[in-house]
Amino acid sequence: MFELIKVTDSCYYIESPSKVGIYKQNEDDVYLIDSGSDKNSAKKTLKICNEQNWNIKGIINTHAHADHIGGNAYIQEKTGCDIFCSEIDRPFIEYPIINPLHIYGGYIPREMEHKFFLAEKSKTKSINSEDFPSELKTYDISGHSLGMIAIVTPDNTAFVGDIVSSEEIIKKYGITYLLDIKKHLESLNFVENMEASMFIMSHVDTVDDIRPLIKLNRDKIYEICNKVLELATEPITFEVLLQKLFSHYDLKMSIRQHSLVGSTVRSYLSYLKNKGEIDVVIDDNLILWKTI
Repeated sequence: MFELIKVTDSCYYIESPSKVGIYKQNEDDVYLIDSGSDKNSAKKTLKICNEQNWNIKGIINTHAHADHIGGNAYIQEKTGCDIFCSEIDRPFIEYPIINPLHIYGGYIPREMEHKFFLAEKSKTKSINSEDFPSELKTYDISGHSLGMIAIVTPDNTAFVGDIVSSEEIIKKYGITYLLDIKKHLESLNFVENMEASMFIMSHVDTVDDIRPLIKLNRDKIYEICNKVLELATEPITFEVLLQKLFSHYDLKMSIRQHSLVGSTVRSYLSYLKNKGEIDVVIDDNLILWKTI
């Protein structure tokens, strides 16, 4: 863990619970792709970069989830580096309390004041800024989050954040976090057709062919859609639907899991409703979901 892995002459990553990618711009200067989950991760990243005599010129966040921006504040404080992200993600990184509020749907209980949901704030610049390294290409691959981006280097290495989950994670958690199902499916299609030579993901082993992982994740989305429609054959409340999904996927309920998985299930319901496959019935001031 926290081992520096070389992928190409200019691309590396630090193996950790949430990978920190590294783009080597020249012999001295590097850009980090995400910053890890917390201050401890940031300290180890700085140590590795110092051992290589690398100057951290900037951090590029693939998206604003806490486990990807958790080291931002510490590294920015120690190096004075710029932090870049998509325009829509800037408020989430500069005011990170928005992240758990956004997932929970209201003011958060103390259980949500956790590094997995709440990072320290840092100052950002847009990837459209003139200070952003012009040789890097960025692409919108949102859906997992509002503003997730892919970063492609001149040697055609693609850093694609949380675009896919591994087979192990899918088996363990069943329902992985997504915000916009429709957009995520579109982003899966886009990444599937990218002509990158290597794909570096945050929680999945690096691959040169991402298509099997794309198929695995896409199939899981369709499976969950079908399960929701099956459970809503008769009108069902959201909480009972969520309970049945937890039981089906052998998940353990907690406030954090209720927030994370519940938010995702709401996104599935919105997706299916917008497709005209499910609708709501209001009965005695209860919203019930019913397959059409």
